[in-house]
Amino acid sequence: MKFFYKTLVLSLVLLFSISLVLIGLSPYKKGERYPHRYLNASVYIKAKKEIVFSALGDSENTRKWSVFVHHINTLNKVDFEDGSVGSVRRCFQNEDERGLRWDEEIVLNEHNQKRRLTIFNMVDFGIESNYLRTEQIYETIKEGCNLTFTLFYDPSSSISYLDEFNLYLTAYKVHRIFEKNLKNIKNLVEQGDAYKRLYPFLKQN
Repeated sequence: MKFFYKTLVLSLVLLFSISLVLIGLSPYKKGERYPHRYLNASVYIKAKKEIVFSALGDSENTRKWSVFVHHINTLNKVDFEDGSVGSVRRCFQNEDERGLRWDEEIVLNEHNQKRRLTIFNMVDFGIESNYLRTEQIYETIKEGCNLTFTLFYDPSSSISYLDEFNLYLTAYKVHRIFEKNLKNIKNLVEQGDAYKRLYPFLKQN
């Protein structure tokens, strides 16, 4: 019995230590862009930010560059222009629309500067919070544009420790997806009609 408790304590200490390391190295952390924790990834694109902003405002283009989203359906395009404030769209990971999916609403649209989207109605995710936010940030750099994707929780909302911990862990995968998506977007904008994906769509089961 003594050996059992000793093994249990050592296992808990090891688990706690691993968790601390994963949290410490996670790309979900505090930085200079926001006062709260977030994850972000950026890419430089040799094109004016107006062109990049327009390309990402068209939901149909998502199928061309995303490695995670197969397609997007706009849900209220009769009342709101795609990419404008109030526009709601449903994102599907799989072609048959089974499995992972979620909804997004554009809540901020600073022309050629920034878009902010709320994420909700998440299906088949470990994280079920309706308080996730993501931003597309467009900044002029020399002759081109620096495009940044960010992901964070609404800082005005109360987030459970479990959801916070889950984001620390899933941030590793999300960051990799962001980086691949951004490089595909870079090629899409820079290559135009000659565009070829750098990273293929990650087919899901």
